[in-house]
Amino acid sequence: MKLQLEDRLYTSTEVADILGVSLRSVYRYLDDGKINAEVKTATGRLRFTRDNILDFLRPEVKEIPSETTPVVEKGTATVRPSETSTPSVVADVKEEDEVDDDVDWLARFRASAQKFRQGQENQNNESVSELSDTSVFEPEPEPAPVAQEIRKESPYFYYRSLTGGLKDIAQNIDKVARRSNVDYVFTLNAGLSLYKPLRNPFSLLHAYIRTADRDLFEKLLRLVPSEEDNAQLCLIVSDDDGIFGTKVELHGLFVVSKEQLKNDIDTAKNADLAQELEQLSVVESDHG
Repeated sequence: MKLQLEDRLYTSTEVADILGVSLRSVYRYLDDGKINAEVKTATGRLRFTRDNILDFLRPEVKEIPSETTPVVEKGTATVRPSETSTPSVVADVKEEDEVDDDVDWLARFRASAQKFRQGQENQNNESVSELSDTSVFEPEPEPAPVAQEIRKESPYFYYRSLTGGLKDIAQNIDKVARRSNVDYVFTLNAGLSLYKPLRNPFSLLHAYIRTADRDLFEKLLRLVPSEEDNAQLCLIVSDDDGIFGTKVELHGLFVVSKEQLKNDIDTAKNADLAQELEQLSVVESDHG
């Protein structure tokens, strides 16, 4: 049987349909390094190329040269998902276990491939619109871009972590940064709390990191994208050497300078933190 794959980006759901497995299996293959995603968007969505899919299926699937649309042919070997995997976000999702030795995975692949191929043929050879994933693993699709409009990406990324509470997250951020020799620095509530005890409890950490290090922290801290109201951690991406170059170490963690902390509190328009910072300045002035 032949399956036509266009030279375009595929969503995780489409890859699952092509392989004849569940979406959870696709994420297992990602964790095990058996399949690679060509693109990871700023909102955490994954996109796969035709070569990513073929690389996963080889040597069971080989590419057949064609003058038009590339065609692949399935071999006789059985494709099975890995029965073991390292801990990941998917471990916490409750659904049926798709690892079953009695399942005919080759038959499932063929049926799904035929369904996928028919769906392409029904488009009358027109390009298939990109499907949006609706699983818990990827956020809702971004709005379609407006012609001639340039949108500036927000530097704020909100997450929940599978590594524990705020104290655990803060300590793990420090461990990851020191072991990987990368920068981080706490600000706002978390930052001020390192200078002085705060009157009011807080439920969200804010930390600056460099743009190139976001994927590292997401992976090692096992971060799950979240809405701001439900987040435990906000990573603020910045490559401003002034922020990292003036950091202060307090209680074993790195915090922004008082000047930067004041700027951040003023930007956030947080009156409570501004008052707490002013009291800190008064106390230090009295002791000075």
